[in-house]
Amino acid sequence: MAVYNPNISNGTCYYTEDTPTKGDFIPCGNEALQVWPCCHTGSYCLSLGEANACWDKTSGNTYVAGCTDPSFTDPNCLYKRDPFHAQEWVAINQACKNLNAASSPDTTNWTGCKVPDNSTELVKLSLDACTPYCNKDQILYPGSSSLAAYASLPTIPGSSIFWQNNYVPPTAPAAGYTPGKTRGVVPTYTGKPSTSSSSSPASPQSEGLSPGAKAGIGVGAVIGGILLLLILAWSIVLCRRKRRRQKELEIGHYNSIHGGGIHNGGHHGHGGAMMAGVHSPGGFSQGHYSQQDVMTVSSATAVHPSPPPPFHSGLYYAHAGSPPGELPGTTVGGGQSPGQKSELPADERFSVQLPT
Repeated sequence: MAVYNPNISNGTCYYTEDTPTKGDFIPCGNEALQVWPCCHTGSYCLSLGEANACWDKTSGNTYVAGCTDPSFTDPNCLYKRDPFHAQEWVAINQACKNLNAASSPDTTNWTGCKVPDNSTELVKLSLDACTPYCNKDQILYPGSSSLAAYASLPTIPGSSIFWQNNYVPPTAPAAGYTPGKTRGVVPTYTGKPSTSSSSSPASPQSEGLSPGAKAGIGVGAVIGGILLLLILAWSIVLCRRKRRRQKELEIGHYNSIHGGGIHNGGHHGHGGAMMAGVHSPGGFSQGHYSQQDVMTVSSATAVHPSPPPPFHSGLYYAHAGSPPGELPGTTVGGGQSPGQKSELPADERFSVQLPT
């Protein structure tokens, strides 16, 4: 079911049968909901369903103009009899004393005032335009002398109407009412439904992701978690292997140096070379040994260093208290007294490789 805004002026106005108005006359409501009288923009709409009249503050005219029913058969349309039938708007007058005197005290007879047929804008009239028509044949509306306002029209078509005297417009078409049915034209409706109009709430759009998208996200999260665990486990395995390999290398290197001093009874392979451990400065520290921390002696002069002298950066070893470059008297060469320089025979010299 369509929803229409009851608070806007919308529709086509006719000043006589099947003849649209040419001036700025607009409906006193939304034609989609019912037939409405028509008044000039900025005017007040008066006495709905009875006089169906208008009042213009600028010109001071109380008048009738037309309605949204092209057949002029609806109760909200005031039919303009001759000689006013061809006028786009007709001022109405209640000053005909002779007609009012002849009628009941509760009835005021409103007659018309003549204006040019081509007049499309409201103009201020004199009493002379009305007096000639003070007869019963020109009575347009017999009724109350006071015509109550129910709406104040905007100056722009399609804009909001200000309702007067607590009038509440219809919010849905009356039963059997079809806009434009009598003229075969469906009007164009403008404006948005107001908050006061009764309307069914729109079905809320579904929020969130579809089930398929949610399932995809769940599967992706599981796979990602498994991959993360595999990477973590593999990293732990590699780390342990690296540590075990490093430990094995360190133990093997340490055993090769401290595994009993001189190996194989003073012989090593066919070359007869012997290995003696050499301490790094400051004593043994795991990881401070390298293949360069090894000295070789010939098989003829092999001895057990007890303990091995500390490593010095020169070509000689010196005990504490000995001047640099001197050997104690009880060293490998033998026969030297303290303080003497030691020159070993060429076949008994140490061959020392310095750390690079």
